[in-house]
Amino acid sequence: MRDRLVEVALDLIRSEGAAALTVRNITQRAGCSTTGIYTYFGGKHGLVEAIFVDGFESFDRAVGEGLDRGDFRTSGRAYRRWALDHPAQYMVMFGRAVPDYEPTPAAVERSLQSFFRLAQAVERGAPGSDAAERAYHYWATLHGYVMLEIANMGAPTPAESDALFERALDRLVKA
Repeated sequence: MRDRLVEVALDLIRSEGAAALTVRNITQRAGCSTTGIYTYFGGKHGLVEAIFVDGFESFDRAVGEGLDRGDFRTSGRAYRRWALDHPAQYMVMFGRAVPDYEPTPAAVERSLQSFFRLAQAVERGAPGSDAAERAYHYWATLHGYVMLEIANMGAPTPAESDALFERALDRLVKA
């Protein structure tokens, strides 16, 4: 039931936006009473928190193998693929899709683990005191491309989006 509630909440965000994300809407669509959200998550905020934290767990599994090998092209492609396959969850994590949700300090710490993993990979690949800054540039660039695609403001065709993204990866890796 926990997974079902998360799935329904993500479907609501994707199809109707954060305004539709009410305890009543979620539980009606999930086929349970409102008690379900309070039992599993302590309330709507806890449900959104689970989407946020679970998202980073899934995201890290997707990009981690490439980062662990120092393969920034592979991890960059995995970043984009994960975001485009999970746009509602990505927007909860990185786009404040639910305006009244503020991550707890524990959730923020979990999100920072993803960035630290990237910074460590950058440091291993090209040591230097500016590794965190280079990692931030890498992440910000990928994030910008992905956000434009999610908002349908990127290149006019998928093939052009792919080509633009690959050129961006080439530039990032060379830098």
